[in-house]
Amino acid sequence: MSEPMKITLIGASGWYAFDIYRRVFSDERMRPVQLRIWNRNPKTGDAIAQMLDFVRSETGIRDVDFDLFDSRKEALRGTDYVLFAACVDYPRVRVQDAEVCEKHGVFPLEVETMTPGGLMNAFRHVPIALGAAHELEEVSPGATIICVTNPLLRICDALNRHSTIRFIGHCDGIVHTKVDLSTAMGLDPKDVEVTAAGVNHLTFILKMWDKRTGDDLLPRIPQALPHIRQNGPFGFRFSNVVYKLLGHYPSPGDNHIADQLPFVSRDMQLNTPIPKLDVAFPPADLMKKGLADNANSVSSVGERIRDPKVLNAFLNQARTEESGDWMLALRGRVPPRLVEALNVPNDGHITNLPTGSIIEVPGSIDAGGCHGHAVGALPTAIASLCQRMLAAHEAAVEACVYTSREAALRSLALEPTVRDLYVIEDLLDDLLAVNAPYLDDEFLAKMQRKDASRRVALVEPAPDNPMRPEAPMPEGIPTQDVLTGAAWGSNLGNLSDADME
Repeated sequence: MSEPMKITLIGASGWYAFDIYRRVFSDERMRPVQLRIWNRNPKTGDAIAQMLDFVRSETGIRDVDFDLFDSRKEALRGTDYVLFAACVDYPRVRVQDAEVCEKHGVFPLEVETMTPGGLMNAFRHVPIALGAAHELEEVSPGATIICVTNPLLRICDALNRHSTIRFIGHCDGIVHTKVDLSTAMGLDPKDVEVTAAGVNHLTFILKMWDKRTGDDLLPRIPQALPHIRQNGPFGFRFSNVVYKLLGHYPSPGDNHIADQLPFVSRDMQLNTPIPKLDVAFPPADLMKKGLADNANSVSSVGERIRDPKVLNAFLNQARTEESGDWMLALRGRVPPRLVEALNVPNDGHITNLPTGSIIEVPGSIDAGGCHGHAVGALPTAIASLCQRMLAAHEAAVEACVYTSREAALRSLALEPTVRDLYVIEDLLDDLLAVNAPYLDDEFLAKMQRKDASRRVALVEPAPDNPMRPEAPMPEGIPTQDVLTGAAWGSNLGNLSDADME
């Protein structure tokens, strides 16, 4: 028997962790496997252990081992892969952050990647990811982190710039877009391939073709637009508009891309309409009370799994995420795998985005690691949108790592959903206040405003400044007025060739 694959799960109660739990029982290629579960909530940890024990007993599958760890460092010791799926108090914090934003005239839709909610999401998760990475450097330097948590790009950027551990960022957004667009064309998505690139939650389809015939499908997109799904949390009604503007189809759905674009007004959100991601979740009041969070849902999973229908669904899931496939490819248990979206540092993959920034491109994964594919230069307009996002993302990481209020304010100022520069200080303070339970006390103290003065404010001119707003205009005719004809038109009549005779 081969050596067991060791997988450490950080964020053991979330969707992606449960995808691995199901995968190790339903896919024999994942076995033998040792799951190393770091879970800070004893109640959910016990429920997960009860569930896994029951499934082992019912299936007779013995080469799935698992251990629960109180110490994260011990859970990481000797591991091969780390699934970083932490979602701190999710989804309650989404509702909380969105309400604070709306109080200040900012109306986010996704609230997890860009937007002020994305900044708080970074504050909640980057320290956990970097803490795990630094422990891996000591106890498992050859491990690979597969990150699936939002804000994905910001977490990957932190890992890239501030640790030596290998990582891959996983997002399946382009898969959803390909499925819907292919279906709108009357094609089976399995027969369609795409090349999309950009940054996480704002990529654009650069190529699209029929794998059976090799036919270019890009010319068929205009005829598909009226037929693509337009309702629900991942509708494409607004995406059609962006396609008609930029000439390339965006991904992954309306409420994800809308938070990343600078031309989306509140009226556009309401009148398109572009639904908030909240429509995919239980009612807001339940989320705010913590009655719909991951921990609450998982606390009784050890009992629910005893229902034969639940067990059958557990073992025969309709779809699985790619993180398990990536581990198999990295382990060499399957052939090299082509992947439609990798989040990796830009090493010439996109030539008109900064080197070292985290970009999303297609690629491949094998026993040697992950390999992004080069796509060349993005169209200028698309590259400019991605560049603005990267500036905001990287400022947020700087704020996290260096406890920099200035960087946090700069990140907020670059957020497309923030339309009023003068609200960002009060907005940051209010967001820090509601997120205080999740933030380190020292970090919080350094990030808070130290006095009543504002960094983002007008600089009052000195009393002797002749160019202060209330100063009188200087005597004489300004040169610009002469050139434009304003002074001549009012004082001497319009200047013309005839006047010069």
